[in-house]
Amino acid sequence: MVKMIVAAPPIPGEFGPLLRLARALAARGHRITFLTGSVYREQVESAGLHFAPLGGAADYDFQQFVAERATAGLAPGPEQLNFDWIHNFVNPMPEQHAALQRLLEQDPDQYLISNVFFLGAVPVKYGVPGRLPVRWVGVSVVGLAVSSDDSSFFGPVPVEAGHDPKAANRAANAQFNEAFAPTRERLNAVLREMGAAAEVEGFVDFVYTVPDATAVLTVPGFEFHRSDLPRTIELVGAFPAEPARRWDHPYWWPVLDGSRPVVVVTQGTLANDDLSQLVGQALIGLADLDVTVVAALGGADPEALALDVPANARVATYVPFGELLPKADLLITNGGASGIHEALSSGLPVIIAGETEDKPANAARLAYHGLGIDLGTATPTPQAIAEATASLLADAQVKQNVDQLAKVYAEHDPVAEIERLVLS
Repeated sequence: MVKMIVAAPPIPGEFGPLLRLARALAARGHRITFLTGSVYREQVESAGLHFAPLGGAADYDFQQFVAERATAGLAPGPEQLNFDWIHNFVNPMPEQHAALQRLLEQDPDQYLISNVFFLGAVPVKYGVPGRLPVRWVGVSVVGLAVSSDDSSFFGPVPVEAGHDPKAANRAANAQFNEAFAPTRERLNAVLREMGAAAEVEGFVDFVYTVPDATAVLTVPGFEFHRSDLPRTIELVGAFPAEPARRWDHPYWWPVLDGSRPVVVVTQGTLANDDLSQLVGQALIGLADLDVTVVAALGGADPEALALDVPANARVATYVPFGELLPKADLLITNGGASGIHEALSSGLPVIIAGETEDKPANAARLAYHGLGIDLGTATPTPQAIAEATASLLADAQVKQNVDQLAKVYAEHDPVAEIERLVLS
């Protein structure tokens, strides 16, 4: 047993997998302190873990931030990501640092597992006075954005015959990192204010390379191959869909009896304020197909759909994927990483319709490896969804690819592999 601080910014997609990891590590006998925003105190304490609060700018409500970002009218891509990263990861860094230092001053004999976008341990690495944990392991929920001669964040760059693919990938990675110069500049400005003795050269790469080791929640066969991946970075697998703890099956559950294909559609738990973007379009587009559609709304109110639910569809505010995916044949999603991994590890092909955060990169991996279809937009038409669904349900090659990849997921235990990295 060792003492571990598990830290995450108060963002659902970054916090959730870390909470699941912390719970599993506590079950293995480790003493866990979970450091995050006060909005998650109840969830942390309900999991039987000790909660430590962030303060000041680090203790924000992400839902409020999303609302503020929506009014800013930012374009998907670097403009939006720079805004997100500066406000959610860089500006909170001093308060994250202070909260982490308080815990390490109380007990220096602690290990740290942090989401890679939790930057509280970075200042000491760059010369700011303070303590470092016994060992620091970063955990990435999103795919690799580390520069490589073999690939960019969005895959190997296509080149014409006679051109150097390595040079093309290097150029693409340099361009990608330069697109986030505003984040790098703000990060270095904050570090200077804190008394740092060195500067960060590339924001995107450094979040993976600055910890003592980094675990990426993905598998070979979904991630792009990198022969030059730093040895401190490992692909450790992904969490499968969790079974329900306390959940009553809805009255319509028996309709999922395997008599016809089951298609699950979701906009996740965050980007579901406008269900007409994907869920509503899917319900309309799939109404005449011989399938059963289950719309999992991630906590949103079904009345927000503002349409009559077709006869072949069922809508639920919440359905645990651990119960639903074993009965499904296909997932339609806006592209969050955790849901994609849960579907693929369950043997389901995936259709992605997303444009923000890491969603386009997830879609690029899906298409590159023949695991599903990228619709290339966050607002697909009902016809596009129907055509993609019919195509995938009939595509034996994609199903074979997914089944093979499901075996790779089954070979990994991310909790055990992260525990090994911590205790190495």
